[in-house]
Amino acid sequence: MKLAKRLSALTLALVLVLALAACSLGGTTDTTTTAPATPTAVDYKGDPIKVAAIKGPTGMGMVNMMDNENYEFTLTSDPTEVATLLATGKVDIAACPLNLAANLYKKTNGGVQMLAINTLGVLYLLTNGETVNSLSDLNGKTIYATGQGATPEYILADLLAANGVTAVQVEYLSEHSELAAKIASGDCKIAVLPEPFVTVATNKNSAVTVALSLTELWNDAHPDSRLAQGCVVARKAFIESNPDGVAAFLADARTSVEYVNTNPLAASEKMVAQTIVDEALFAIPADTAEKKQDSAKTEKANAVIGRCNIVLIEGAEMQKIADENYKVLFAADPTSVGGALPEAALYYGA
Repeated sequence: MKLAKRLSALTLALVLVLALAACSLGGTTDTTTTAPATPTAVDYKGDPIKVAAIKGPTGMGMVNMMDNENYEFTLTSDPTEVATLLATGKVDIAACPLNLAANLYKKTNGGVQMLAINTLGVLYLLTNGETVNSLSDLNGKTIYATGQGATPEYILADLLAANGVTAVQVEYLSEHSELAAKIASGDCKIAVLPEPFVTVATNKNSAVTVALSLTELWNDAHPDSRLAQGCVVARKAFIESNPDGVAAFLADARTSVEYVNTNPLAASEKMVAQTIVDEALFAIPADTAEKKQDSAKTEKANAVIGRCNIVLIEGAEMQKIADENYKVLFAADPTSVGGALPEAALYYGA
């Protein structure tokens, strides 16, 4: 496979930044202290739990917890900030990319544990004026992508190799927004992008279509695993000192994820209100007939949230899925997971 890579090799810090950015929308940091509204699923009487999350899919599943007085949420679009907040003890729990959990575990000498996987794959292959029904259709073509030297590159390379696709050229851009604009304008015909930038591109031009889900392709290539890109981690000191807080958080997270997946339209409105995503993400075409607007809004919310693959997977299943993902990342670049495959002690409750 011929890879035309226009960016230089990245440092580990940038690896983390790009991996985190795959789940980010862009913008500034917002610190929100919640008001008493939604009761917790578990009786919890402790101090508010400080939680950090990145805007976009990684934080979307927790939207129904953000008006709960038991939590103080910090939402950020700066990928490195989540790691810093957790490593310095300024937050107790953080939602972050899967590979960051392994890196933090290594960096803190086992000072963090993974509580759950909260986001499966969010990568999709888009086309504009090309017909792609399978990866084999990519032979002889050029793909544009983001995330060189980070998880997105390793996932794409693994899938191309697994499907015997060797005569393809991959051009990497540094910004998701740049690539979304490029595929929408027709300057490129095939692109691999994460949500929410998939929707950004399709909103700009209805000719842009989602041709393939890299999550589905991964699951076919790795039948004993599932592609996972986001997780929830906590400081081990917090886990040990506040088991009731951990139990409350996980119970509320399960309830919130169920709410998001069963009430996409209402959840999308909350996501906009909490600034997790921009309102434009769920916009419907301006010329949509008035009598069809409600159904169009529901359809858009279902599509966007469905492509974000929001889950809450805990225990042994979490460990199995994460381990298989880490093996692929480690084979591609050991530094992407901290230089070594993580120990079983990374996984809380497994």
